[in-house]
Amino acid sequence: MVLNPSEKRKNQRTSDLKTTHIMLKNQSYQIKDISNTGIGIILNKDKPQFFLGERIEDIPISLSSGTINIRGVVSHISVALTQKICGIRFLFLTGEEFKSVMLFKNERTHQISA
Repeated sequence: MVLNPSEKRKNQRTSDLKTTHIMLKNQSYQIKDISNTGIGIILNKDKPQFFLGERIEDIPISLSSGTINIRGVVSHISVALTQKICGIRFLFLTGEEFKSVMLFKNERTHQISA
C-alpha cells in the first residue's frame, strides 16, 4: 500500500510566506520548512556544507522575546528540483526549547501539507 506523503509525516511542516533565514556555521541559510521536530534549510554551493549525522550545537531560534539556541543533528540531505535541502532534527533538552520552536512557527508561517 502506498501512502499519501501527508499521511506518512508524523509532524506537519510549515513554510514561510516570506523568506526567513537562520545563521549556521557563521553563514545565513534560507529556511525551507520547519516542523515540531526539525528544520529544512536550502544549501547553496558557495556556503559551508553539512554531512549526514553531523551535530549542530547552536541552531538560533529568534523570537520577539529573544533568541534561544537549540541542538540538532543532520538527518537527511536531498535534492528537490533545483534545490539541495538539508534536514536537521532537533535534539530538545528542555520543554522551553520545544515551546520556542512552536512560537517560532506560529509567529512566521502558514501550513503546507507535504
